[in-house]
Amino acid sequence: MIVVTSKMKTTSEKREEFLKALRGMLEPMRLQPGCKNLFLCHDCEDENTSILVEEWDVKEDFDRHLRSYDYRNLLVLMDLLSEPPEIKINIVSLSAGMEYVEEVLGMNR
Repeated sequence: MIVVTSKMKTTSEKREEFLKALRGMLEPMRLQPGCKNLFLCHDCEDENTSILVEEWDVKEDFDRHLRSYDYRNLLVLMDLLSEPPEIKINIVSLSAGMEYVEEVLGMNR
């Protein structure tokens, strides 16, 4: 699985324009083959910072997404940012939930 986090900071003057455009892009991106999850978060300590989190099944699906019209639109939208985005692409080999925490802590349910 591929997990991508894009931290994007804009100015307060451009925030609403940026968020409106970004929200309009979310559903088309979610419909791309291999997109497991895609959601937008806001930094509670800085209202001008948004974090886009993407989860993709496999590298090939993510690579196809990078070449898509939707991603090109996202790159154009990033022109509204007040600084370059922080993009982190993570290749995940293990995915677990609360059962892992319980195992490590020796908790039995």
